[in-house]
Amino acid sequence: MQNYSIDELEQAFGQLLEQFEFIDSGEIPDIDLYMDQVTTFMDRHLAQASRDPENDKILTKTMINNYAKSDLLIPPVRKKYGMDQMILLLFIYYMKSFLSISDIQTVLEPIKERYASKAAGETRISLRDIYQEIYSSLGKNLEELLEQTKAEFEASRNSFADAPEEDREVLQRFDLLCRFCADIYIRKLFVERMIDQMDSSGKS
Repeated sequence: MQNYSIDELEQAFGQLLEQFEFIDSGEIPDIDLYMDQVTTFMDRHLAQASRDPENDKILTKTMINNYAKSDLLIPPVRKKYGMDQMILLLFIYYMKSFLSISDIQTVLEPIKERYASKAAGETRISLRDIYQEIYSSLGKNLEELLEQTKAEFEASRNSFADAPEEDREVLQRFDLLCRFCADIYIRKLFVERMIDQMDSSGKS
């Protein structure tokens, strides 16, 4: 996209939001799966989020085994992964690009301990319920995201107005990139502070 104008980038952003979908909990098989079936499901349903869908592996067997060994993921039963493990893997996937494994463990541990199937009889809320509540809402909010970011595109479009024409688009694209990175940076800082305030029970 290095040669795109701000107008074209805004259009591409809108197309990304139109095409992007979080996995609905109803799409997750309600049967236990072997490792190969788990990785196939993840590859098929999360390819749209990959930078290089042809070559990237979404979740490898090694990754999943390491998550289980580090107690981030509930270990498989007789080499099979059920709904709880699939939901936890999705949470991990959505968080791992900007949070460390130890931070993800801090975030997920109280949720896993309280709402995994072994505790669901007490709470009557399952991991699947939690996932669906959060990501169905976030999916709907994607429609509003383009409207919320219009000011960012407009500010970049109006930046470097006095720069030579041959430099203007390069600088405007860099301006937009910095604005988006700053937003991610600030949100990441806040997320890290939230995690730092969590105690072992998951309460602040």
